[in-house]
Amino acid sequence: MLPLFRHLGIVAFGKVRPTARKFGRSVMGGLIAGIFGLTAYVALLLALGFYLSVLIGPILAALVIAVVTALCALIVVLVVQSINRRTELRMEARQRAARSRLPDPMTLQLLAGVPALMKGRSLLTAAAIAAVVYGIAKSQGIGRDPEA
Repeated sequence: MLPLFRHLGIVAFGKVRPTARKFGRSVMGGLIAGIFGLTAYVALLLALGFYLSVLIGPILAALVIAVVTALCALIVVLVVQSINRRTELRMEARQRAARSRLPDPMTLQLLAGVPALMKGRSLLTAAAIAAVVYGIAKSQGIGRDPEA
């Protein structure tokens, strides 16, 4: 029995180990690339600082670099906030659309009572419930062609 479970586990979860290894490699590669990118960024700022210090002086060069870096950070924050706001609006629109597709409260109450009616299990009760559900479904537009 144990070999059967082992084989079923391999069939069901066979891709877990390769996926975990792939994810680990991606994380390590991202960390190493991030360290190299940060090193390049610091080197670029130092080179810019040295260049500007020859032209306008060291204090003014540091202020210029600080202001430009702060403006870039502000732009990034504003763009991220804008993207998040658009995503939030899209999610709210999807929720409104999903709510509009729900049946009215009366229909929901009728459908909630169906399991209690089925306790009798008579054929006549099942047919009556099926007729009510069919009528409710048709009144909600289920089964109609949307292009018609």
